[in-house]
Amino acid sequence: MKKTAYLYLASCIAASFQIHAQQQDAEQITVYGQSPLSFVSGLTEYSPASQHLDADALEVENGNSLARILDNKLVSVSINDVQNNPFQADLQYRGFTASPLLGLPQGLSVYLNGTRFNEPFGDTVNWDLLPPSALESVTLVSGANPVFGQNTLGGALILNTKDGFSFPHNKVTVMGGDFSQRGINLESGGNNGEWGYYININKYQEDGWRDYSPSDIQQGLANITHKGKDTATRITLAVNENDLIGNGAIPVDLIPHEGRATIYTLPDQTFTNLRFLNLNHEWNLDDDLVLRLNTYYRENKIETYNGDDSDYEECDVGYGETLCEEDEDAELFEDDDVEDDEDAEDDAVSFDEDDAVQFVGFDPLVPLENISNADPDTLDGTANTSFTDQQSFGFSAELAGKAATGSMTHHWVVGLGIDTADISFRSDTEFAVLDNETPESSRGVTGIGVFDEGSRVRLTTDVRHTYAFVSDVIDLNRHWQLALAARYNKSTIDMVDGVEEGEGSLNGNHAFNRFNPSATVHYRTDSYHAYASYSQSSRTPTPAELSCADEDDPCKLPNGFVADPPLDQVRTDTLELGANITLENGSLHAAVYRSDSKDDIIFQQAGDRASVGYFVNVDKTRRQGAEFSVLQQWDDLEVSANVSYLQATFESAFVSFSPQNPMGPGRQVTPGDTIPGQPEWLAGVEVTYPLLENLYISADVDYASGQYFRGDEANENRKLDGYTLVNLSATYAHPSGITVGLRLENVFDTEFETFGTYGEADEVLEDIYDDIESTEFVGPGQPRTLRLFASYQF
Repeated sequence: MKKTAYLYLASCIAASFQIHAQQQDAEQITVYGQSPLSFVSGLTEYSPASQHLDADALEVENGNSLARILDNKLVSVSINDVQNNPFQADLQYRGFTASPLLGLPQGLSVYLNGTRFNEPFGDTVNWDLLPPSALESVTLVSGANPVFGQNTLGGALILNTKDGFSFPHNKVTVMGGDFSQRGINLESGGNNGEWGYYININKYQEDGWRDYSPSDIQQGLANITHKGKDTATRITLAVNENDLIGNGAIPVDLIPHEGRATIYTLPDQTFTNLRFLNLNHEWNLDDDLVLRLNTYYRENKIETYNGDDSDYEECDVGYGETLCEEDEDAELFEDDDVEDDEDAEDDAVSFDEDDAVQFVGFDPLVPLENISNADPDTLDGTANTSFTDQQSFGFSAELAGKAATGSMTHHWVVGLGIDTADISFRSDTEFAVLDNETPESSRGVTGIGVFDEGSRVRLTTDVRHTYAFVSDVIDLNRHWQLALAARYNKSTIDMVDGVEEGEGSLNGNHAFNRFNPSATVHYRTDSYHAYASYSQSSRTPTPAELSCADEDDPCKLPNGFVADPPLDQVRTDTLELGANITLENGSLHAAVYRSDSKDDIIFQQAGDRASVGYFVNVDKTRRQGAEFSVLQQWDDLEVSANVSYLQATFESAFVSFSPQNPMGPGRQVTPGDTIPGQPEWLAGVEVTYPLLENLYISADVDYASGQYFRGDEANENRKLDGYTLVNLSATYAHPSGITVGLRLENVFDTEFETFGTYGEADEVLEDIYDDIESTEFVGPGQPRTLRLFASYQF
């Protein structure tokens, strides 16, 4: 359930402001968490509508996937299970997305210990790299706050790890559950008052509830902390080696035959290998002046292997049997009267030499029959592979202080920084045989060792972001406060094609710059906080988007890229009004907001699969809505509830190509049409009660309304149905440090879908089932799942 972290936060805000007012005469510095590095100091007070989770909410027993935990506990957060892998979900907040998959407009920035954690190639977020048990806090900041830089269109997610001072314990946790879930987590931390250490080792495996969908997670994180009289230093090292399989959406017509656990084609496998080194240093120059420094090195290697059906077919263009790219406009010819003519074949397709595939390592006019013994007619699959090596370096510095001007007090921060990345990307398409002869077939692919030259990509990219920002929180008097901020960004993206040169190549030099401001007015009393906020942020097109922006030559994500017509950077302006109220034994939060984006970047589907298409700017989009949450306690009974409403719309007209749309391709989108993939309503209720001493039980009910399929930007077809899920938890914590518990998710085994798109299934399934007609593909939701855990802390 989406817990109302607002109770904790609103109470802290009111209390801290009261203490601050009482201590004005003592000239003690009050620092507000208003930048990425100020959060590293453990400062979580930020407005307008931050949500905060502490370490207790992020324990291993609550799950190993950070995205799932955030969906369960934060207001206005939902997920799309595109891959049906718990570590590959699309997380959405107020209509903006943070996803590990290319092809979505990434609108949330993520920071780990002050370091930007979005991948530099596509601004994506790999949730499998972030072990929740190693985090001391998670703070979700709302709005397009410019201080948090690139991608902060809808908000910023601030993650800070534990250290030997915040976690001076040893802990062992084991867990298991349905679908062969099994895992072990080891934590150890301690300090001698000056030096501290922390180590977290996490190993987790599952078979997955979908067929052929195992995952293997190996995560390690360690840090060393030194605290002196006026300084604090922390060095953090993180490593990951993960193997994820998420076999994605399935045709709706396949479910009656094979059930919801089935797959369409396989595999869809992703390997991630992270090396991350981070140094934070904080120096109190005097009572009212703090210098914070951050530097990092980050390398993430991502390898993918995707089995798909084929966009190629057998042909003969005069020099032998070979393969050609499919041409939907090609005419069939039949010659039933010349049965003995060896040059005539029933249902052959007319091609010319320009359609013939050039094979890697061979001249253009060499046919497949001269290269391989494989019959071209049997090659109905492809094995698409990619490898991305992203090496990032960066440095940032902030100077924070307090100053009085007359009756007003300023809490100011000035900062600057640079983030650079060297990226190497390569991809290939191998011709393969698809195992789809019978219903029992795996629908996996077997490559023949021959590759398509036209799909071969070799791309190196240098990315550089430089920035400077300033923030000032001004105490006007005891009740009123004004927060101002601004940031200047300059970005350069230099791309070099390793395959082609000149026109049609991926070579390009792109430069972007932008100045973004924000302003917030606060009114506070001891139990009430109201605010009105305006904020603006932006993001530059990523190398992945710039390399896939030609509507005349769509690419296959994440594998193929084409020449790079320029895209404009995205700008989002957000207005928000809200209030936090501390009640007797409870609190409530309410907010309304509107985010208007200009030149939003979307992915236009342009092929028979959702991953084939191109990126394009859409002139205007809007996300507006409201949220309300309340938390109340009666003796030992605690009840929380929340509801959020989102209206995410296109505000300018364009044509959605969407070739597999049930209404046909080329659909006209008009202003006011809903952006697909976004539930309009989210609601939840959670009840927690101590049944016995140290035994707590809780039940939560979550509701999400229906959403349009991706590819139905014109809103002409049916929506996915909404759904309601019930979950139960029980935890027993013995004073000796032993804790045991369970969580039962989707108690009533509700059948639901969190994602929908369009595709062409008949080419793979028509010889197996004769009733595969619909173009609808869905991402089915997880069935009833039991998870058990036990931990010992000493």
